[in-house]
Amino acid sequence: MKGTSITAALVMLLAGVSVVFASGSGEHVDLGKLGHGMMGIDVPGGPYYIIRRSSEEQEMLIKKYGQENLRSGHKNFILIKAKSPDSECALLHVVSGNKEYSHHPISSTGGFLDLCSCAWFDLTGRRQSTSCLGKDIEIAPHKFIHDEVVIVGGKEA
Repeated sequence: MKGTSITAALVMLLAGVSVVFASGSGEHVDLGKLGHGMMGIDVPGGPYYIIRRSSEEQEMLIKKYGQENLRSGHKNFILIKAKSPDSECALLHVVSGNKEYSHHPISSTGGFLDLCSCAWFDLTGRRQSTSCLGKDIEIAPHKFIHDEVVIVGGKEA
């Protein structure tokens, strides 16, 4: 009898989880504790990276693309697919000034490297590698509720 009630509770729990994802409500993410860093989130359609851009990075990108073309719902953040559009390999986030990649142009600006191909991308997810043709990184479906809370995935985003 006890095993039956545990099984029933698990079925109800799993059904509840399925309803959340089926409803397309997305995942609410509190970005308040992110600092200047990166976090991963795995929701349907993902996994995705959420990166807080520094004020220097924002200034550089605004000069290059303009305030409205940062490919994000908020200038402080970029939310992108964690896999390369070319190879489906996980992307490596490189912080500007990273000495390990000092031989690569990405070290001066920061961005993303596809370690399985020659592709590299800036902090908007736009392809920068001219010798390696392909697409830009897919932007995560998202909607900012306010400066530090975002819904990632789902129909609301």
